[in-house]
Amino acid sequence: MSLRTGGSAPAIVTFSGTVRLVTWNIQFGVRAEAAAVELGHHDDLRDSDIVLLQEMDEAGTALIAERVGLHYVFAAGSIHPKSGREFGNAVLSPWPLIDATVVDLPHKSSVQGQPRIVVRATVTVGPYVIDACSVHTEVPSLSGPKRLAQFATIASATENWKADRLVIGGDFNTVTRRGIAAVCEQMATIGVVRSSSGAGTTLRRAGREFTLDHVFARGLTALDSGVVRGLEASDHRPLWVQLRPT
Repeated sequence: MSLRTGGSAPAIVTFSGTVRLVTWNIQFGVRAEAAAVELGHHDDLRDSDIVLLQEMDEAGTALIAERVGLHYVFAAGSIHPKSGREFGNAVLSPWPLIDATVVDLPHKSSVQGQPRIVVRATVTVGPYVIDACSVHTEVPSLSGPKRLAQFATIASATENWKADRLVIGGDFNTVTRRGIAAVCEQMATIGVVRSSSGAGTTLRRAGREFTLDHVFARGLTALDSGVVRGLEASDHRPLWVQLRPT
């Protein structure tokens, strides 16, 4: 897999004093155009400093970046056997993105044989330097110990990163409270706390509500968070957090 970069942002970006972050799994990336409209116009999503996307291809990522006015870093872990499209993660921002990397997560899907990845870039938001990571871990058909190994790999990778401030967000596929607790415990080992704990559920399926998507942060304090319901771009609801650098 290779990292790809692109997009463009306004020449002047104004720092508001806080950092607004959105993470969104856009199902197979097929409704990127609808997602771009929402990211550019919805009150809870527009003017975000950092956008983390999952289940994307580069074409959809580039479309969103162009429509919203963002730089992007993208990598695909695989070609999804169901959609035939790239299946990857992206970090987008109106602020400069540098020093991008990909972290390969251990253990492929037990059903489709796909690998999972983390895409990371360093974002300079106003005067603050933040490492931003877009995460998509495997579904619970992978055994518990193997999923824990994926969480541990995400945590251990941060040892090589230099920024004092860190955000890790995306789809962790946590379908139970126990799964959420396992991610939180692993992130706590690197001093990262769950900033989206009060945001609400991010997926409804078969009449049940699930909290699959999360944002964790270090060096930034959560001021508010939420999900946006009723959008048609994905089966997941976009999750947003407002953070204050500390």
